[in-house]
Amino acid sequence: MRIFKAELWNLELILPLFEQYRCEQGMSENAERALSFLANRIRFSESILFIAIDDQQQAVGFVQLYPRLSSLRLQRYWQLTDIFAADNAQRQHIMQALLQKSRDFVSFTQSNLLVVESTPQQREFWQEQGFKLNPNKGVFEVRL
Repeated sequence: MRIFKAELWNLELILPLFEQYRCEQGMSENAERALSFLANRIRFSESILFIAIDDQQQAVGFVQLYPRLSSLRLQRYWQLTDIFAADNAQRQHIMQALLQKSRDFVSFTQSNLLVVESTPQQREFWQEQGFKLNPNKGVFEVRL
């Protein structure tokens, strides 16, 4: 498996997986609008999208991070908004690899905070990955 930063020229690779993710979250399929959304996030440097590719060059997972700024901390931190892996036997491994890539990227940008909003059903997963619930903000955080 290989994980790399998505660029405009390879968004078509992730689009079917992104649409599958959206549908599983209760959204209706809209490939044209989804492609435009992702392209604009990259074009305007509004998010970072990492893609996981298997040995057959198929997208098997992705993670999307958005930059945030803290006036109190006087630094940037990152919010993980989307993470998804294709439903297969390697799902847990893919998710962990995407999270590790996210952590490495956050550290590379000289930030030390990665946050994620979570549903009650996902809390155990985030805690297993080292995230801690910030009761003041209702988000999970991991300091790097």
